[in-house]
Amino acid sequence: MSNATWWERYEEEVCVVSTASSLSVARALPPTGLIYSARMQGQQMRDSDGVFTQFYEALRLPDYFGWNWNALRDCLTDLHWISAKHFLLTIDDADAVLSESSEEREILFRALNGAVKFWAGKPELPGQEKITFRTVLLCPPDVQEEVLRELKTY
Repeated sequence: MSNATWWERYEEEVCVVSTASSLSVARALPPTGLIYSARMQGQQMRDSDGVFTQFYEALRLPDYFGWNWNALRDCLTDLHWISAKHFLLTIDDADAVLSESSEEREILFRALNGAVKFWAGKPELPGQEKITFRTVLLCPPDVQEEVLRELKTY
């Protein structure tokens, strides 16, 4: 599978990947262009404050970020403060994210799904390169299918 094929394959969905799988860096990156990659720690995202902190730090969210779910959704579909054409969000230990609150986990997964679909559906305007936005949830192999199933229900 070529670099461009992998990147384009996940244009409209959040990707759940087992930590036991392997994908070369060359294939995980977009074919060309400036990329912003943010890697977050799921173990530090056990409650909403942890989620907001990880996103705030990893995406360098603006000072006006409201530290709530609506503000996070808004920021994920804006990103004007980052000068990049391609975005790759990776969350390690995704199975640990909000594991004590299924309601908030659903809100986060909906926000991630919504952001991926928003950027995939945004038309390319004349004179502007299309922005791509990918999200990868990394988790142990024994819970990969469970996280994927949960993500798909939202």
